[in-house]
Amino acid sequence: MRSIFIACLGLIAAFTVSRAAESPALPPHPRLLATSADFDRIRESVTHDGPLKDAFVILSETVEREYYAPLLTRQLIGRRMLDTSRNAVRRILNGALLYRITGDKKWAARAEQEMLSVAAFSDWNPSHFLDTAEAATAVAIGYDWLYDVLSPESRTVLRHALVEQALKPGDSDQLGWRKGLNNWRQVCEAGLTLAALAVAEEEPELAARTIARARRNVPPIFETYAPDGAYVEGPMYWEYGSTFHVLLIEALRTATGSSAVLGSDPAFLQSASVVNILTGPSGDFFNYGDCILRRSYLPVMYWFARETRSPGIAAREHLKIGKPGVDYSAHPEKAPLTSRFFALSLLWMPAGPAATPVATPESWKTEGANPMAIFRRGDGRNSLYAGIKGGRARISHGHQDAGSFILELGGVRWTTDLGMPSYNTVEQAGISLFGKDRWKVFALNASSHSVPLIDDLDPDENATATLQAFSAGEQSALINLTPLYASQAKKLTRELRIDSADTVIIRDRLTGATTGAHYRFSWMTKASVETNPTGATLRMNGKTLRLVFSSDAAFKVFDEDASHPPADYDAPQPGLRRIGVVFTVTKPEHTLSVTARLVDQP
Repeated sequence: MRSIFIACLGLIAAFTVSRAAESPALPPHPRLLATSADFDRIRESVTHDGPLKDAFVILSETVEREYYAPLLTRQLIGRRMLDTSRNAVRRILNGALLYRITGDKKWAARAEQEMLSVAAFSDWNPSHFLDTAEAATAVAIGYDWLYDVLSPESRTVLRHALVEQALKPGDSDQLGWRKGLNNWRQVCEAGLTLAALAVAEEEPELAARTIARARRNVPPIFETYAPDGAYVEGPMYWEYGSTFHVLLIEALRTATGSSAVLGSDPAFLQSASVVNILTGPSGDFFNYGDCILRRSYLPVMYWFARETRSPGIAAREHLKIGKPGVDYSAHPEKAPLTSRFFALSLLWMPAGPAATPVATPESWKTEGANPMAIFRRGDGRNSLYAGIKGGRARISHGHQDAGSFILELGGVRWTTDLGMPSYNTVEQAGISLFGKDRWKVFALNASSHSVPLIDDLDPDENATATLQAFSAGEQSALINLTPLYASQAKKLTRELRIDSADTVIIRDRLTGATTGAHYRFSWMTKASVETNPTGATLRMNGKTLRLVFSSDAAFKVFDEDASHPPADYDAPQPGLRRIGVVFTVTKPEHTLSVTARLVDQP
């Protein structure tokens, strides 16, 4: 069987990848992501003080904490089984790795029970194939890492599940997710390839087709990282898609000897550094699009640090590992083990002391599908961090947020982007979240973002705002918003400029709008607000930000409660306010400036 698989894989590889990518023989288990030699290395490394040892102790504590938890059952939340599949990934990888390091079969037996429970599901919800891919990832890695202690009966059951629940449902070029350039392509092809590599001896032809398809289908995804690593779907979905992309790379390397072009794209390799740039001094993301605000622990950063020979890229993750021996039972939300892929940290993390963080640039831009600019002044949590973005609303996980800006200063995030809503809540209300109804959702539409509006009409969802000008030395960026408002104005631009270490200026220039039209500048915030005829004072966490508006038009300052969105399916947003100015167009060109300055007054 092994020779048949290699022959099939070699035949397909002859016209999909170079001969150098072929492997002369399929190695024994374990062969997915790590080999016996890798586990031996980790076993020795965790005996020495440092982040790797701390991660091992926390891994052990987590497995012990979940040891007596009920086995997973097939549970759907709306149309998704994703929570169940992700819990399976965490439990199975943690238990299997702990066995490989300690040799204690107790942990292997618990992971085996979890795998058999998942294998017994009626299906892995292939209608939402991410669920299938993550379940396949969990079972394939567990099967491979625990192969030597699984009973023959368990091996048969698990192989059958991987084939019937994942590989056969995924054995078609016509599946819808294969047509999109987004995280689905990475997640699903990786999960299927892991399954194929796990059972290749018994299903050589099916495995060879699956692997060849992944080698062929995944490289186009590099377009979403171009030109400089700013992933089109934002930093949260970067972590999702890129982690599975790395699983695909590593599994092909350890099982076949080569990942070919999958791990060599320059923009892809640069993308982890971009995620650090998109993280403010507070530790929060510039969370444009469907993205959570708080950056979590990102194990895949260790892989990128290793691949680029830049260990400081992952230094931030060391700080999030936490201290072993802490009892989190009273506050589980504070437990450092939040990623289902925490176990993989031990595969990619170097031994020894923590690395020194890599400095992020003071001025940075990208001109990819989501053009933006980021600026910093100073060091530490209280330093200035500001950014502005362009882009297009109708893009994968996009929002109507072109022209929106971000400001952190004095340790406070003064602007608010709501990020992603609850997909299930919105869908249960009958909303086509990724289709025609998308802009009915408050968190996604223009009314919840710090963007300009003319007569309160939505900007063109298919038009793109570009980065028209950028100066690293002057720390300024100009976004051309004209295409989004082409039916309402001849030209509209927004400039963000850093004036000093405590002052930011935002300047809008409107040309050729209809006389009598109403122009609205909005600033979304969760700070407390006091307005005056020419500005506003924002207060949060003992800090004060003073906004001063100026314009050649007569304007009115407004302060609106935005905490209760209009639809029942929209989540309440406690403390959210929409402040800004509105004016009536009276001449061919108007300019509006907003100066934001951190002040000493409480």
